[in-house]
Amino acid sequence: MAVAVQPSPETKKPAPPMGLIAASAIGAVYILATAGVVLRLIPWLWDNGVGQAITSATNEFVSVTAKLLAQLAAAVALIWFGARLASGPRHAGWKGGVLLMVGVILVGFFVLKGLYDQAGRGFSAGGVLLMVVYAAIGFFLVQFFRTGKFSEWALAVDQGGWLDAHTHKRTQGLRVRRLTILGILLIAGTGIWTLMAHNYLPKNGEVTPPGVDHPISNRMGDWVVGGTVLEPTIAAKDATPAERERIALENRARPRHEGGLTLLPDMWLTIPLILMAMTLWFAWRAVNYPTFADFLIATEAEINKVSWTSRKALIRDTIVVLTCLFLLTVFLFVVDLFWSSVLSSRYIGVLPTEKDRQEAVQGDRNPEPVKDW
Repeated sequence: MAVAVQPSPETKKPAPPMGLIAASAIGAVYILATAGVVLRLIPWLWDNGVGQAITSATNEFVSVTAKLLAQLAAAVALIWFGARLASGPRHAGWKGGVLLMVGVILVGFFVLKGLYDQAGRGFSAGGVLLMVVYAAIGFFLVQFFRTGKFSEWALAVDQGGWLDAHTHKRTQGLRVRRLTILGILLIAGTGIWTLMAHNYLPKNGEVTPPGVDHPISNRMGDWVVGGTVLEPTIAAKDATPAERERIALENRARPRHEGGLTLLPDMWLTIPLILMAMTLWFAWRAVNYPTFADFLIATEAEINKVSWTSRKALIRDTIVVLTCLFLLTVFLFVVDLFWSSVLSSRYIGVLPTEKDRQEAVQGDRNPEPVKDW
């Protein structure tokens, strides 16, 4: 008997996601471009255009506030646009891939820059060794992609949940979780405070170059790539007074960094802020990491099972312990005196007597003179 089978409607398959490496590269480039627009392009355009007009019309405080608001608005808009772009079909492990790709791009940039700088300085023993190190780092970066380690690490980061915003069992173990976050913040905070309090981070200073009537930043506290660093010069012994005066005038504005690209301004402030943000994220993600979160939840459950003693019982037990300690101390003191007296008697003589100890001390104070033969 023939049975008619009605064909099922074809389901529309989602478009296959692009490769993990390509998706990670696009996401990393977008993140770096967003950071460049927010942190460098908008301030540059503001300082050379709108900011000057606002400052002349009002004051510098209004101009700085408006610039910060413009940067914040641009950051929100670019993040929203990036989230819309990433809302389609995505490759597994793309979040970890984007994070790793940002690190690879930065490392590759500095490797290429190091090779270029060393080639420009000429070839010496130390320079050749440094170029070999840079080349080795570049080789390992290539192997990182060729052997598939990039995909493995990206998947591991995603599966570990370190880049997810969800919470794990949010209503359980709250007390222990909060104390754990507080402990992580205190440990990291002391380290950040030490960096700032002991001036381990470079700071910008103000210099007045020749021909300029107002001080400017010497940019020695910025992370600058490229450009030149002008260090103070020492006048030669046979320099004329005019030459010495010219060198002294130039040294008033040195050291300073001229030219180049500022990757991170005011490192004494931006580095602690970055470390604080990373610490907050790490602390929050650590207490929501499934394995560690379950451990904290179980710890709080066991603590809740503990039967804490009452105040009256605690005072009574403390008095008992202190009384026992006092009685034991007196007993040991009496036993020590008894056996010291017995063992130092003239009939036994195992320990030195009090007279022997006094004679020994007197001999140490008045040693016999050494005979000169």
